[in-house]
Amino acid sequence: MSSLLSVILTQNKLTGENCNDWKRNLLIVLNFEKHSFVLTQPRPPTPTIDAPDGKFIALERWDNFNLSAMCYIWANMSDVLQKQHEEYETARQIMDNMEEMYGEQTIRAKTDAIKGLMNCKQKVKIPIKEQVMKIMAYLS
Repeated sequence: MSSLLSVILTQNKLTGENCNDWKRNLLIVLNFEKHSFVLTQPRPPTPTIDAPDGKFIALERWDNFNLSAMCYIWANMSDVLQKQHEEYETARQIMDNMEEMYGEQTIRAKTDAIKGLMNCKQKVKIPIKEQVMKIMAYLS
């Protein structure tokens, strides 16, 4: 990995439970490397033989950046997740699958945090510091 920012990913490999943090860190690295467009833009169609050179260059650029993005993703996953995603052809497919696998977990965690905050009340004889720590845990 060429970027100094990639250290963020190396220190926080995707294990499943940390999907949101890992995805946020991945997007930081891909944005810095100017590769994040492969997650939002589809692969350009294969140009015909008589197409202008610009179309071939655009396709080659997209393929190269997609491969780089996929390598960032694979290199920073657990071995089990790597094996599950090695047959995917685009970084977007991998990220969509990750969202399917762990997206519901995220919604559930947010719902639990909101419920906890809504039910959080200062109790008699409990130090404020403990209450603040409890609230901070819901927010993190």
